[in-house]
Amino acid sequence: MPTVAITGAAGAIGSVTAETFEDAGWDLALLDYGADNRATLDTTFPDALIYDCDLTDADAARDAFRSIGEAGALDAVLAIAGGFAMQPAAEATMDDYRHMIDINVRTLFNTARAALPVLTEQDESFLLGVSAPAAVNGQAGAALYGASKGAVAGYVKSLDKEYADDGVRATVLYPMGVVDTPANREAMPDADPAGWVAPRELADGMLHLATRSSRGHVRELKVHATG
Repeated sequence: MPTVAITGAAGAIGSVTAETFEDAGWDLALLDYGADNRATLDTTFPDALIYDCDLTDADAARDAFRSIGEAGALDAVLAIAGGFAMQPAAEATMDDYRHMIDINVRTLFNTARAALPVLTEQDESFLLGVSAPAAVNGQAGAALYGASKGAVAGYVKSLDKEYADDGVRATVLYPMGVVDTPANREAMPDADPAGWVAPRELADGMLHLATRSSRGHVRELKVHATG
């Protein structure tokens, strides 16, 4: 069976994605940060490899993926870990800047650097990063978020070109709207989530992307809700 590593696996998108890949017959290596998240993953996915890993720490990321590689072949990495924050552009601080870069870019950078030596052991493998509409169109009140997600997109697209000869396909996923998560429902109680992007649709899209061959590679996928 193929193996997928998923970062941010205890989150609303990551957990649904893990379920989707498990149902499709994949073995799971799940990474998230903190004892509570690890306990949740241990309970929900008892057959998976579980890692409590701070992906802003390059050594921790390297150790986790070295362990995954020692357990067997790694076929796909879904770098879902990340976060969102809003602040007026001119009032944003260096701490705001560092936070957005750390959780969206640094986590991806450390994940890719740690995972690529394992992925390239396969004839074909796959890596995915998650961007956002703000990276494409901008977003008032979220300039740093948009900039960090733009960096995610540029980095993943570059990996796709750099590692093509090594059999690694890399894709940028764009959830083109608000994702229907418990946190977003709590933050926007008066909004209608029927017009939001469903995590299950994102997960199904990632499964489709991960199972393409080099002859059917999708470099970017934008997932919209119709509402």
